[in-house]
Amino acid sequence: MDINENDENPENADVRYTEVDNDVGYKIEGYEPENPEENIQAQEIETPMGKSNKPKVEKKEIKKFKIILLGEKDVGKSSIIDRYVNNTFSNFGNSGIQDTIKNKKYEVDKDLTADLYISDTTEVEKLGIYPKEYYKDAHGAIIVFNLADQNSFQKLSFWKNELDSNGPEDIVVCYLGNQSDRTADRKVNLEEIKNFVGDNLYYDVSAKTGNNISLAFEQLTYGIIEKQKEESKNPHKVIRDKEGRKTVGLEDSKPQPKKKKCC
Repeated sequence: MDINENDENPENADVRYTEVDNDVGYKIEGYEPENPEENIQAQEIETPMGKSNKPKVEKKEIKKFKIILLGEKDVGKSSIIDRYVNNTFSNFGNSGIQDTIKNKKYEVDKDLTADLYISDTTEVEKLGIYPKEYYKDAHGAIIVFNLADQNSFQKLSFWKNELDSNGPEDIVVCYLGNQSDRTADRKVNLEEIKNFVGDNLYYDVSAKTGNNISLAFEQLTYGIIEKQKEESKNPHKVIRDKEGRKTVGLEDSKPQPKKKKCC
């Protein structure tokens, strides 16, 4: 099956259907609240008294984003996270891993770092349900299915409905078809996928080889950033504080005038 190849440049108009491999392994341990950070660089500065090694202070904005994963059991959600965060893969799954939040910082550009907190589904799947807290204040959602399993693709409607019912209204969605390396076993074709995902992001990926994993997370991050820029222009849209929590805009918090009854 042919898949259109595009430049991985985020400014590209359509990068949803590509086979670009773009992986970098990097992990930040722990879950810490967001704080402003300063990058200190020593630099020689000319002064009336001669040269000085006074440090140059450059401020870099850091934005914290929560990303959740949804999909049927055993479609490879934990493996996708491990490939992105650690650049590792295991055929034996991750049922023994207890930490449900994986963290990775992504340098969006010279002025902005995205601090991604990615929710693993290992623990919530043991409960048999995804509690509402799992969806709370999420900025992005990745819905995963297995390209070699038609049933997991058919269940996408269920997971999209769950997200619509429990997730924030401004959440950005990306669909991933995992196990693209199993070309001979593929059961879901690209036309079916395009018809379902519409204008949302989509990538064929492989947690095993790493194909498109980093690209998918990075493009989802760009989508979240663009969504926030769009919403910042409209005070009636959802507003989030620096910790990513939803807040109410000033105009929304004003009491609404009572409608006059006719006659």
